[in-house]
Amino acid sequence: MSARIELAGLQKLKAVCQRHGLPLEILPPANTVSGPGETYLGQPFDPMLSALYRETNGAMLGDFQTYPLQGDENVLQRINKGMRVLGDEPYVSSLLFGQVPLLAYYLATVPSLADSRGLQPVIFINGYEGDQVLPVASNVDEFFRTFSIYLERAVLEPEFVAERRIGLRFPESILDVVARDRSMVDAMSAGRFNWLIKTEESREWISKVVQAVP
Repeated sequence: MSARIELAGLQKLKAVCQRHGLPLEILPPANTVSGPGETYLGQPFDPMLSALYRETNGAMLGDFQTYPLQGDENVLQRINKGMRVLGDEPYVSSLLFGQVPLLAYYLATVPSLADSRGLQPVIFINGYEGDQVLPVASNVDEFFRTFSIYLERAVLEPEFVAERRIGLRFPESILDVVARDRSMVDAMSAGRFNWLIKTEESREWISKVVQAVP
């Protein structure tokens, strides 16, 4: 993909953070970024991640952070190498690009499930529940758009109104939004994520999303 990728979902997420006074920190762009399809840690690098790191070398967006690609500590590389040491799934077959700070909630792309344009779907990994995998978006920018809607809902909840604390659960609270991501739903319905799905909660998530299609 040689055409410039515009990250409209990322811009929407940044706007939501600004509007509601949520944490927003955008680090300067990375100097050297793997191009779309180039190999990174043995797997094709997602084109939208490539576009992201051309805009920022890591960011804090509400209660989600993307890992820096460069610096004294290459966090993107360190986190992924560390999680792959034991050879466990879903870490071996995915690339973690961010998490909820201080919690074992990760977002990752799945290179082997890239579409015809090379865009990779995004999964949510709950490291507290047997590495539970929940597919949440057909690509990285769609994840940003979905997460922006999650934050817009979270700021209306009593926890945020009273304490400015985000208490709404992700991604359960935006199941209906995921269900509108047609490419993601088609991939779920075709069983493309089955090899990563090991828990009953993950199977229930996929079933609920597919049934919630408008």
